[in-house]
Amino acid sequence: MKIRKGEKTKQYVIEKTSLLLNQRGYLSTSLAEVTDATGLQKGGLYNHFRDKEDLMIESFKYNCTLITEQMEPAIASASAAADKLNAFVETYLDLDFPGGCPIANAAVEAEAVSPPLFQHAQEAMDRMLVLLEDIINTGIAQEEFRSDANTRNTAVVILSLIEGSLLMNKLLPFSPLQLIKDQLSRYIDDVLK
Repeated sequence: MKIRKGEKTKQYVIEKTSLLLNQRGYLSTSLAEVTDATGLQKGGLYNHFRDKEDLMIESFKYNCTLITEQMEPAIASASAAADKLNAFVETYLDLDFPGGCPIANAAVEAEAVSPPLFQHAQEAMDRMLVLLEDIINTGIAQEEFRSDANTRNTAVVILSLIEGSLLMNKLLPFSPLQLIKDQLSRYIDDVLK
Protein backbone atom coordinates (compact mmCIF):
# COMPACT_ATOMS: atom_id res chain seq x y z
CA MET A 1 0.00 0.00 0.00
CA LYS A 2 1.45 3.32 -1.07
CA ILE A 3 1.62 6.10 1.52
CA ARG A 4 0.02 9.31 0.30
CA LYS A 5 1.98 12.55 0.26
CA GLY A 6 -0.25 14.08 2.96
CA GLU A 7 0.39 11.14 5.29
CA LYS A 8 4.14 11.43 4.68
CA THR A 9 4.04 15.14 5.47
CA LYS A 10 2.04 14.54 8.63
CA GLN A 11 4.50 11.88 9.79
CA TYR A 12 7.42 14.19 8.95
CA VAL A 13 5.91 16.95 11.11
CA ILE A 14 5.31 14.54 13.99
CA GLU A 15 8.87 13.23 13.85
CA LYS A 16 10.36 16.74 13.59
CA THR A 17 8.31 18.15 16.46
CA SER A 18 8.05 15.25 18.92
CA LEU A 19 11.39 15.81 20.65
CA LEU A 20 11.08 19.60 20.37
CA LEU A 21 7.70 19.55 22.12
CA ASN A 22 9.03 17.18 24.78
CA GLN A 23 12.02 19.40 25.47
CA ARG A 24 10.43 22.84 25.28
CA GLY A 25 7.01 21.83 26.52
CA TYR A 26 4.01 20.42 24.70
CA LEU A 27 1.96 23.48 25.58
CA SER A 28 4.60 26.19 25.70
CA THR A 29 6.26 25.49 22.35
CA SER A 30 5.05 28.16 19.97
CA LEU A 31 3.69 27.53 16.50
CA ALA A 32 6.57 29.66 15.21
CA GLU A 33 9.02 27.15 16.72
CA VAL A 34 7.07 24.31 15.10
CA THR A 35 7.07 26.01 11.70
CA ASP A 36 10.81 26.72 12.05
CA ALA A 37 11.48 23.06 12.85
CA THR A 38 9.34 21.69 10.03
CA GLY A 39 9.68 24.32 7.33
CA LEU A 40 5.90 24.41 6.97
CA GLN A 41 3.73 27.45 7.35
CA LYS A 42 0.93 27.60 9.92
CA GLY A 43 -1.68 26.89 7.24
CA GLY A 44 0.30 23.86 6.09
CA LEU A 45 0.30 22.47 9.62
CA TYR A 46 -3.45 22.85 9.87
CA ASN A 47 -3.87 20.84 6.66
CA HIS A 48 -2.63 17.85 8.66
CA PHE A 49 -3.73 18.60 12.25
CA ARG A 50 -7.06 19.92 13.58
CA ASP A 51 -5.26 22.26 15.97
CA LYS A 52 -2.12 22.53 18.10
CA GLU A 53 -3.55 20.09 20.63
CA ASP A 54 -3.92 17.46 17.90
CA LEU A 55 -0.25 17.98 16.97
CA MET A 56 0.76 17.72 20.65
CA ILE A 57 -1.12 14.46 21.10
CA GLU A 58 0.26 12.91 17.90
CA SER A 59 3.79 13.97 18.85
CA PHE A 60 3.33 12.57 22.36
CA LYS A 61 2.07 9.27 20.94
CA TYR A 62 5.11 9.14 18.65
CA ASN A 63 7.42 9.67 21.66
CA CYS A 64 5.64 6.78 23.40
CA THR A 65 6.27 4.65 20.31
CA LEU A 66 9.97 5.49 20.58
CA ILE A 67 9.93 4.33 24.21
CA THR A 68 8.23 1.06 23.26
CA GLU A 69 10.68 0.46 20.41
CA GLN A 70 13.52 0.57 22.93
CA MET A 71 11.77 -1.33 25.71
CA GLU A 72 10.43 -4.34 23.81
CA PRO A 73 13.72 -5.74 22.46
CA ALA A 74 15.47 -5.25 25.80
CA ILE A 75 12.74 -7.12 27.64
CA ALA A 76 12.46 -9.83 24.98
CA SER A 77 16.21 -10.49 25.12
CA ALA A 78 15.94 -11.61 28.76
CA SER A 79 14.57 -15.03 29.60
CA ALA A 80 13.91 -14.99 33.36
CA ALA A 81 11.24 -12.66 34.74
CA ALA A 82 13.68 -10.96 37.14
CA ASP A 83 16.01 -10.31 34.22
CA LYS A 84 13.09 -8.86 32.25
CA LEU A 85 12.26 -6.51 35.12
CA ASN A 86 15.89 -5.45 35.38
CA ALA A 87 15.98 -4.93 31.60
CA PHE A 88 12.88 -2.73 31.92
CA VAL A 89 14.55 -0.68 34.67
CA GLU A 90 17.86 -0.39 32.85
CA THR A 91 16.27 0.59 29.53
CA TYR A 92 13.80 3.06 31.01
CA LEU A 93 16.51 4.80 33.00
CA ASP A 94 18.75 4.94 29.94
CA LEU A 95 16.10 6.50 27.67
CA ASP A 96 17.60 9.63 26.24
CA PHE A 97 14.85 12.13 25.52
CA PRO A 98 15.68 15.84 25.45
CA GLY A 99 13.75 17.29 28.35
CA GLY A 100 13.24 13.95 30.12
CA CYS A 101 10.51 11.34 30.19
CA PRO A 102 7.73 12.23 27.72
CA ILE A 103 5.06 10.61 29.88
CA ALA A 104 5.98 12.55 33.01
CA ASN A 105 6.47 15.76 31.04
CA ALA A 106 3.05 15.53 29.39
CA ALA A 107 1.33 14.62 32.65
CA VAL A 108 2.80 17.53 34.60
CA GLU A 109 2.30 20.06 31.85
CA ALA A 110 -1.17 19.04 30.66
CA GLU A 111 -2.99 18.17 33.88
CA ALA A 112 -4.82 21.48 34.29
CA VAL A 113 -4.67 22.77 30.72
CA SER A 114 -5.15 19.93 28.25
CA PRO A 115 -7.37 17.10 29.50
CA PRO A 116 -6.94 15.13 26.23
CA LEU A 117 -3.13 15.18 26.43
CA PHE A 118 -3.29 14.39 30.14
CA GLN A 119 -5.52 11.40 29.39
CA HIS A 120 -3.00 10.12 26.84
CA ALA A 121 -0.26 10.47 29.46
CA GLN A 122 -2.36 8.51 31.96
CA GLU A 123 -2.97 5.78 29.40
CA ALA A 124 0.73 5.60 28.51
CA MET A 125 1.71 5.29 32.18
CA ASP A 126 -0.93 2.61 32.67
CA ARG A 127 0.53 0.67 29.71
CA MET A 128 3.94 0.77 31.44
CA LEU A 129 2.36 -0.49 34.67
CA VAL A 130 0.53 -3.27 32.83
CA LEU A 131 3.77 -4.29 31.12
CA LEU A 132 5.48 -4.57 34.51
CA GLU A 133 2.51 -6.46 35.97
CA ASP A 134 2.58 -8.91 33.05
CA ILE A 135 6.27 -9.63 33.67
CA ILE A 136 5.63 -10.14 37.38
CA ASN A 137 2.63 -12.39 36.72
CA THR A 138 4.72 -14.46 34.33
CA GLY A 139 7.36 -14.79 37.04
CA ILE A 140 4.71 -15.95 39.49
CA ALA A 141 3.30 -18.47 36.98
CA GLN A 142 6.79 -19.85 36.34
CA GLU A 143 7.39 -20.03 40.11
CA GLU A 144 10.30 -17.62 39.85
CA PHE A 145 8.48 -15.13 42.09
CA ARG A 146 6.43 -15.61 45.25
CA SER A 147 2.82 -16.53 44.60
CA ASP A 148 1.55 -13.88 47.03
CA ALA A 149 3.41 -10.98 45.38
CA ASN A 150 1.22 -7.94 44.85
CA THR A 151 1.82 -7.25 41.18
CA ARG A 152 0.16 -3.81 41.00
CA ASN A 153 1.89 -2.44 44.09
CA THR A 154 5.25 -3.75 42.96
CA ALA A 155 4.78 -2.25 39.48
CA VAL A 156 3.81 1.12 40.99
CA VAL A 157 6.87 1.16 43.27
CA ILE A 158 9.24 0.24 40.43
CA LEU A 159 7.84 2.83 38.04
CA SER A 160 7.65 5.52 40.74
CA LEU A 161 11.30 5.01 41.64
CA ILE A 162 12.26 5.18 37.97
CA GLU A 163 10.29 8.37 37.30
CA GLY A 164 11.51 9.98 40.53
CA SER A 165 15.12 9.17 39.73
CA LEU A 166 14.77 10.68 36.24
CA LEU A 167 13.60 13.90 37.88
CA MET A 168 16.39 13.77 40.47
CA ASN A 169 18.89 13.20 37.68
CA LYS A 170 17.91 16.62 36.29
CA LEU A 171 18.15 18.36 39.67
CA LEU A 172 21.20 16.87 41.35
CA PRO A 173 24.81 17.68 40.54
CA PHE A 174 25.45 13.93 40.29
CA SER A 175 23.55 11.12 38.60
CA PRO A 176 21.52 8.88 40.92
CA LEU A 177 20.63 6.46 38.09
CA GLN A 178 23.11 3.70 38.96
CA LEU A 179 22.09 3.93 42.62
CA ILE A 180 18.44 3.48 41.62
CA LYS A 181 19.27 0.59 39.26
CA ASP A 182 21.08 -1.17 42.12
CA GLN A 183 18.28 -0.45 44.61
CA LEU A 184 15.59 -1.67 42.24
CA SER A 185 17.52 -4.84 41.51
CA ARG A 186 17.66 -5.54 45.27
CA TYR A 187 13.99 -4.59 45.61
CA ILE A 188 13.02 -7.08 42.90
CA ASP A 189 14.96 -9.81 44.72
CA ASP A 190 13.66 -8.90 48.18
CA VAL A 191 9.99 -8.37 47.36
CA LEU A 192 9.35 -10.91 44.65
CA LYS A 193 11.56 -13.90 45.41
